[in-house]
Amino acid sequence: MLGMRSGLSLSIVVMMMSFFIVGSCNNNSGKAPLGPPFQNPIQISSVNGVLNVTYNAAVSPAEVDGKPFMSAQYNGLLAPPTLRVNPGDTLKLNLNNFLDMMTNMHYHGMNVSPLSPSDDVFIMITPNSGFDYTVDIPEDHPEGMFYYHAHLFGITEFQIMSGLSGGLIVGDILAPFPQLDGITEQIMYLKDFQLMDGEIPPEGMIDPSGPTNFTVNGQTNPTITMRPGETQFWQIGNIGADLYYDLVLEGHLFYQIERDGNRRNQTVERNSILMPTSSRVGVLVQANEPGRYKLKARKFTTGPQGDQYGGATLLTVNVEGEPVQDPITLPIPMNQFPPVENLCDQEIAVDREIVFSETADGNTFFINGKEFDPERVDTEVRIGDFERWTVTNTSGELHVFHIHLTDFVVCSVNGEPQPFVGKQDTVNVPYQGQDPDFEGPGEAVIVIDFTNPIIKGKAVYHCHIGEHEDNGMMAVFEACEEPPCQDFD
Repeated sequence: MLGMRSGLSLSIVVMMMSFFIVGSCNNNSGKAPLGPPFQNPIQISSVNGVLNVTYNAAVSPAEVDGKPFMSAQYNGLLAPPTLRVNPGDTLKLNLNNFLDMMTNMHYHGMNVSPLSPSDDVFIMITPNSGFDYTVDIPEDHPEGMFYYHAHLFGITEFQIMSGLSGGLIVGDILAPFPQLDGITEQIMYLKDFQLMDGEIPPEGMIDPSGPTNFTVNGQTNPTITMRPGETQFWQIGNIGADLYYDLVLEGHLFYQIERDGNRRNQTVERNSILMPTSSRVGVLVQANEPGRYKLKARKFTTGPQGDQYGGATLLTVNVEGEPVQDPITLPIPMNQFPPVENLCDQEIAVDREIVFSETADGNTFFINGKEFDPERVDTEVRIGDFERWTVTNTSGELHVFHIHLTDFVVCSVNGEPQPFVGKQDTVNVPYQGQDPDFEGPGEAVIVIDFTNPIIKGKAVYHCHIGEHEDNGMMAVFEACEEPPCQDFD
């Protein structure tokens, strides 16, 4: 949390809490008018194994909840297209920069090469120039929801909040489940926009605790209409700059089958889902009896040194019409899920400790006591290894650990073993003192898969709260066959 927020109501220690009573609403009489119909983003799919697309990053007019403003956008769209590719495809994306600042693009969660012209986050596209990305997607690439976003150190938070993030989906996550064939798919990208005098506040002036505008695909509280008993597949991505989303859908369960572009190994039933910045989930939702039900982001605090926000209705589900005959049976049986390797059971080549910390005033952030330096390699890994990282948090606010190019399994959090349900590329790291029964810094123990040769080169790991990574909480790792690694230019 930056120093500018210290004047807000943070003078008391606030334990992380969220509150909401989940209930149903079965009487439509006297209700306010419904919002606009929910709209999926525009979708662009690969053809004959190739997806060719051109994006122009430029300042364009936009509007949220009736409020006009100007912001940086791709092709003048507040909700850019969702790009759909398959394993084995090639994504060719020409990015033209018409902004007055540098930019670039990162393919979040993708297991692809970090070498130029692929997912190289060290590329800097200067104003009035462009870059042709070519991203080869392996044949064995995981299927699910990913996304793309600007990733230029120091201004990532500003560019993402302006609008420079959008959707990317690989393959068909539902393929193993024939009973789901033909069900409605809803793609939901969650993003908030803070406005100041008709613009996004400049870098350093964005306040995660301040007033903001919550949107789903750029819409404010749109309406999804379902029949009683109807099952839909919702792919939800938190592609905003800073915020967590603590989601509940009144009167309904979430049947989670995907996390961070990885199919789970079983259905995970949840009353609520906590989505750290940059996380994605795929859930099945089966409509209850007729009525209106709100999908809410509950009020949330990231800790005594952190931020407080939320309490917004993201969209409304309007259940009406004739009930579905023979609704799909949920949860999906575990034997229908393809097996997933539990990395926590693998032979570990290296153990590392990664320490997230920050200054008392919240202005500067560190990994292992160092601020980010793109010219310094902080960690070298050997291709072929599994490594166990203990990610600790000595600060008084939450952090979101993310690593590029690969996935991991969470083995324990604050000493508590975690049930194995699959892989992911983001994890929430508790703050120090959050759990009164756990002494010392908060921690998440993960095992990371560095076995894929495609990761050869340099990439980064960091806290994915934009404010934190822009102010130092990022580090460089380099992967090669046998460290010490050579330089990859």
